[in-house]
Amino acid sequence: MQASQKSRTLLFAFVMVASLFFIWGFCHAMLDVLNKHFQNILHVSKAQSGLVQTSVFGAYLLAALPAALLIRRIGYQRGILVGLVVLAVGAFLFIPAGLVFKTFWAFCLSLFVLSTGLATIETAANPYVTVLGPKDGAAGRLSVAQAFNSCAYIIAPAVGGFLLFGQKVDPANPDFHPLILPYVVLGCVVLLIFAVFSFIRLPVIDDSGPAGEAGDSGTFKAPLGRQPHFTFGVVTQFLYIIAQIGINAFAVNYIVENAIVKDAGGSTTVAPLFAWYQSLTHAANPDATAAYVVTFAMVLYAVGRFTGAPIARVIKPNLLLALYGVANSIVILFAMADIKMVSWTILPLCWLFMSIMFPFIFAMSVRNLGAQTKIAASFHVIAVGAAGSISAVLMGWLWDRFHSVGISFALPLIGFIATTIYGLVYPRLLEQSARVAGSPGPSLSAQRT
Repeated sequence: MQASQKSRTLLFAFVMVASLFFIWGFCHAMLDVLNKHFQNILHVSKAQSGLVQTSVFGAYLLAALPAALLIRRIGYQRGILVGLVVLAVGAFLFIPAGLVFKTFWAFCLSLFVLSTGLATIETAANPYVTVLGPKDGAAGRLSVAQAFNSCAYIIAPAVGGFLLFGQKVDPANPDFHPLILPYVVLGCVVLLIFAVFSFIRLPVIDDSGPAGEAGDSGTFKAPLGRQPHFTFGVVTQFLYIIAQIGINAFAVNYIVENAIVKDAGGSTTVAPLFAWYQSLTHAANPDATAAYVVTFAMVLYAVGRFTGAPIARVIKPNLLLALYGVANSIVILFAMADIKMVSWTILPLCWLFMSIMFPFIFAMSVRNLGAQTKIAASFHVIAVGAAGSISAVLMGWLWDRFHSVGISFALPLIGFIATTIYGLVYPRLLEQSARVAGSPGPSLSAQRT
């Protein structure tokens, strides 16, 4: 009876924390639409619009370690509450940014504050999910929690496409109300979630051993820098996030430019499938149609997240990660080839195979870290911040400078190759970490989720 009650308590805590993944999924997915919107309404270049991602992920870079130290002091739940307050403040800052200042930099500042809150929440929520149960199920639990994130990724591009691309832009007097509305609603929802989290009590987890497991003798107590399964994981996460953010930031641009071709005579040819999809969605213009294509890609992303955990019960997580890395490398090669009116139809598969990458890399790299888990999680958030800060700007600069899809999409290719390598060598890295820590190396069968 006591074990059953404990399981219900852990399940309730998991569901409550997983709901937070929807919030930051919505915020991140809106970024991909904001890039193109700012290009249209504020007349910034692709490289300049990439500063949207820099504002967001710069906050991750700067806030992650202080957030981890704060969470280690006040606990997971209070850390989440702090993050929610900062997130709400950032969302409401869109009101003066759009009604008073009306500048690109004002929106970037609002996004920076909002993302400081997101970084704090992620620093608490990701490791909390991994220790909220047996460690062999950590990757699967995090993948399922991230599926809530994926649901938001489905909704946000559609909301952005409808509100931001659904009406004509007056260059002389741009209307920012459609941009302000979703963030005001977001701020109100976040305050409601804050109220709920203020009244509930999440289980207090001792990081020295996962919830439900006593006496975890497999914990690696060596410094993080001496544990290769962790250090290689952080580097891989950095390279993977460069790939993910770069693709997300310029997906709308790529789809439009690949599906609509202008010849030397000035005539335009639209891919039949793209034209059919525009008719089906009643999109106002090609940018809105491309945003809806990204919505379809996010459906594949969610499917990948929900199916990742059960597949990982059959295929070892590290091998599944490697297989998806190979698949995405092939997809990116098609994108680099830029086969007009064809490559854009293959690109959405990229989201299907990206779906498990962040949660699997994260869970695999923080395995057996015990009391060091919170600090280890902050390094992943820092990696996300560092990669996100440079990815979109660098990819946009390459696209503007060389007018070449192939050169710009070489960045995501590097990330997926790194992910493949990490998945393949992970068992050896884990054994090396165990030897450094003086612990017996885990059997390969124990690495299943």
